[in-house]
Amino acid sequence: MKRSLAILTLWTMALLGLLLAPIGETQIPSPLGFKHFDKVAHFGLFFITGLISVLGARFLSQFRSRMLFGIIFSLVLAVGTEFAQSFLPVRNMSFYDLLADIAGLVVALALCIFIYRQAYLSTFFKL
Repeated sequence: MKRSLAILTLWTMALLGLLLAPIGETQIPSPLGFKHFDKVAHFGLFFITGLISVLGARFLSQFRSRMLFGIIFSLVLAVGTEFAQSFLPVRNMSFYDLLADIAGLVVALALCIFIYRQAYLSTFFKL
C-alpha cells in the first residue's frame, strides 16, 4: 500500500513539474509539424494520472471508492493546473487543454472499469 501511494505522490510531483514549468508553448517543438501535439500530451498525461490515481488508492478497500478518488483527484489536478497556468507569464489557461485532460481521464477510468469487470467475470465463471 505504501508503494502505490509513493508512486501516486511521485507522479503527481512530476505532473505538476511538467505542467507548471516556465516553458512557453512556442519553445516546445511539435513532432512532425503536428500543430496540436500538446493536446495529445495532455491526454496522455491525464490518462496515466487516471490509472495511477485508481491504482494508487489502495488505502480504499472498495473499487467504487477508488474510482471516485481517481475522478476527484484527477479533476482537481486538471482544473487546478490549468487555472495555475493563467498566473504564469509564459503559460496560458486553455479550455482545450482541459478537455484533453478530461478525455484522457475518461479513457483511463473506462479501462479500469473494463479490467475490473473482466477480472470479476473470470472469477465468477470459473468451473
